[in-house]
Amino acid sequence: MIIKLMQIPILKKMYIFFTNICSVIPDEIYLKMIFRIRTGKKLNLKNPMTFNEKIQWLKLHNRDKRYSVMVDKYQVRKYVTDKIGEEYLIPLLGVYDDANDIDIDKLPEEFVGKCTHDSGSVVLCKKKQDLTPDVRKKINQALKRKYYYASREYPYKNVKPRIIVEKMMHNSNGDGLIDYKFYCFHGEPRFLYVSAGLDNHMTARISFYNLDLTDAPFQRRDYQHFVNGG
Repeated sequence: MIIKLMQIPILKKMYIFFTNICSVIPDEIYLKMIFRIRTGKKLNLKNPMTFNEKIQWLKLHNRDKRYSVMVDKYQVRKYVTDKIGEEYLIPLLGVYDDANDIDIDKLPEEFVGKCTHDSGSVVLCKKKQDLTPDVRKKINQALKRKYYYASREYPYKNVKPRIIVEKMMHNSNGDGLIDYKFYCFHGEPRFLYVSAGLDNHMTARISFYNLDLTDAPFQRRDYQHFVNGG
């Protein structure tokens, strides 16, 4: 529900305003406050037991500088290249500090633009004309957003805000991409996340599965689920 509400412009602006105002609140106090609002429970940081509690503990106590490279959509490209090879990267078409500098005459007919320092500021341009002045303005507004202050995920704190433009990718049947994520614990995969249609959050589908592809004992309530694996 929170994700869908964030698609309403006025609510999204209010949420960003709220997180900016709260930027002066120390991390631990802020996390306890948000945890209480979202779960109705007190956050136990002295002896975290649940997955959610342990994530909050990690935000405060696991601040490995390498994570900032991994969440930076531009810097991580070199990391991936060094680890497994450039052939696993989506082709990069350009890097910009301002959306108004994007020259569509130098780009293919379709492409994807996204900010390097946050989550969600993705623009799918299926034709060049989709990159309108209003869209450029929204991208520049996202560049100014201090994403770290929304949930205090430390890796995002020092990421340089930039824009990357990449090749538009498709499935072999021409449909949008299906996204797979594996959740690992102590280096071992335990659950699988599958999403499709995230170019439209109102109709997108997301489901969690065990590794044998049976339904996991938890699901998101803010998205439709896949039915019978389809």
